[in-house]
Amino acid sequence: MKSDQTIIRKNLMEQLNFITNLLGIKDKNIIILDYLDAGTHKEVIAKLDYPAPKCHNCQEQMAKYDFQKESKIPYLECAGYKTLIRLRKRRFRCKVCGKIAVAETSLVKKNHQIATIVNQKITQKLIEKVPMTAIAESLSVSTSTVIRKLKEFKFKTDLSFLPTHMSWDEYSFKKGKMSFIAQDFDSRKIVAILDGRTQVTIRNHFLRYSGKVRSRVKVITMDMFSPYYALAKQLRFRISRLRLKQSTGLFHFKM
Repeated sequence: MKSDQTIIRKNLMEQLNFITNLLGIKDKNIIILDYLDAGTHKEVIAKLDYPAPKCHNCQEQMAKYDFQKESKIPYLECAGYKTLIRLRKRRFRCKVCGKIAVAETSLVKKNHQIATIVNQKITQKLIEKVPMTAIAESLSVSTSTVIRKLKEFKFKTDLSFLPTHMSWDEYSFKKGKMSFIAQDFDSRKIVAILDGRTQVTIRNHFLRYSGKVRSRVKVITMDMFSPYYALAKQLRFRISRLRLKQSTGLFHFKM
């Protein structure tokens, strides 16, 4: 007859296996250890472990060393709750040259903190033209993360055309650095994504267009208190109307 401890252990393993399947984690080397209710979200405690590989440096056999400090990986919602995976990755040490290596997984790219499936979801939502701030909120990532994914798409600048109604905005791309985004307000197509937001950066970009093309622009939507109005006049956009906005939710993505 099975002991109570054996039954409890079996039930726990079944629950953890169920959670693994529910989250869609395919990597068999990831072992879920616990599942916590943090109130506002769920937390999955897991480890990544597998046999020691050959050393990439000297090709000799490595040995299991210790575990890396846990990585906090935002994941897709589960049962209506935001989910965070706390993953500890096995470290390996070469017996010969002493090099250290960290276990790798398909769950998240090497040296990244965002799950692969979350990056895929960001791409999907960008294609669906969901506002970037809404994407960041729903997937528990920063707006700069969404912008980095957006910048992976290759935009071909058409110097023969500018929309009659543009939107101008800025986002925090890196710590202490802002990016500039221009968009066709009506079609929601991206016109430009610039690494900086300085007037020199923006002016130099739009001066690549001829005066005739720039004269097509009649309306620019931008933030209240924006310094861009004076810049727009310098670029000789024939602005008949300036539209102010108070939110950054106007920006969408179009392939």
